Amino acid sequence: MADGRLVHTFPFSAIVGQDILKAALLLNAVDSRVGGVLIRGEKGTAKSTAVRALGSILPEIDVVEGCAYSCDPSDPGSWCAQCRERREEGTLPRAKIRPRVVDLPVSATEDRLVGTIDLEHALKHGVRSFEPGLLARANRAILYVDEVNLLDDHLG
Repeated sequence: MADGRLVHTFPFSAIVGQDILKAALLLNAVDSRVGGVLIRGEKGTAKSTAVRALGSILPEIDVVEGCAYSCDPSDPGSWCAQCRERREEGTLPRAKIRPRVVDLPVSATEDRLVGTIDLEHALKHGVRSFEPGLLARANRAILYVDEVNLLDDHLG
């Protein structure tokens, strides 16, 4: 469900005529050293459909429950500061999630992308608190940027 609506995803295996695109997405999913895939093509060639469909077939991953960065509980060297602090207090709870497809809107601002200080929390509680951005949500997931050429230069 997204925004209260049931979301149906076109099956990845049902996409035809895009073998190179599908292979590139699968290679990137299997080996993160690929570093991403830039997809170019005419409107209606299943670019967005393929990315969303890939997200629905990826296997679940282990994460630290409640972590904004989806830290891997079995890789302490990659933990965020919050997970390191939480670990000092005791065992980190685990959860399984399916990697999500995070959309980066063309209108995104820098603070929406990287995160910002949560002013409301700071004013209410007198404690500085960081609100992670879209990159945190996309950690260990898929960051999907449609119309990358339209992004502001400092974001692209």
